[in-house]
Amino acid sequence: MTFHNAGPAHPEPASPDESPAGMKPGAGLTKRRRFLISASVVLTAVTGVAAAHAATAAVSEPPLKQPDSAATSFDAAFWQRQELLVDLRGWTEGLPGIKTSGYVTSINNEPVDGSVVLVWHGPADPVQRQIIDEAGRRHIPISVQQRKYSMADLERAADQIFAIESGTGEFQNFKISGAASFSIDFDGVTVIGQYLHPPAEGIAAADTALTRALTARTGVAVTIEHGELVPH
Repeated sequence: MTFHNAGPAHPEPASPDESPAGMKPGAGLTKRRRFLISASVVLTAVTGVAAAHAATAAVSEPPLKQPDSAATSFDAAFWQRQELLVDLRGWTEGLPGIKTSGYVTSINNEPVDGSVVLVWHGPADPVQRQIIDEAGRRHIPISVQQRKYSMADLERAADQIFAIESGTGEFQNFKISGAASFSIDFDGVTVIGQYLHPPAEGIAAADTALTRALTARTGVAVTIEHGELVPH
């Protein structure tokens, strides 16, 4: 899951709220950089845009830190749970058939209860059953969150949106800063940016018209997040 944006950046949405590969010329922007952010990190840090649009459905995990000698038994248990979840995700994403299954991503809830949310598109299949069975074998609680769109749908739509230059087409009065193909609380693509000029009809009405136009173009639900991806 990765953000498309104008260069090295981190998301700074207008209000507080998942989950990295090459650069390409961007639509009206000088560069496009793709980021992968751990869904577990995004889950605790961002509620609006929760993960980034990626070249694949895989979600990278940050290197695990080991508890120091002063760690409490609670700390040690936390790190042990986290390692179990990271290992399960690695096993899942290496599973034969995973890329052609309904797998979208998985969200690790180690800061909460040590469970996994399996984000899935389409009907259950043998691959989903294998993942659920393996989680059970490892004593990891797992649930399935059903999604309307596959990761391929989301990435295709994000690419289509990012090909529209700011100040043209649907973005006639909008400067796009980024597009996120996966959000924890929205089934679709999140567009990050700002209006070039205050819309005469008001922000809410302009957002509604823009999301409808982008949804019609891509065939995927779109939401607008006002803000900018700025240099870190």
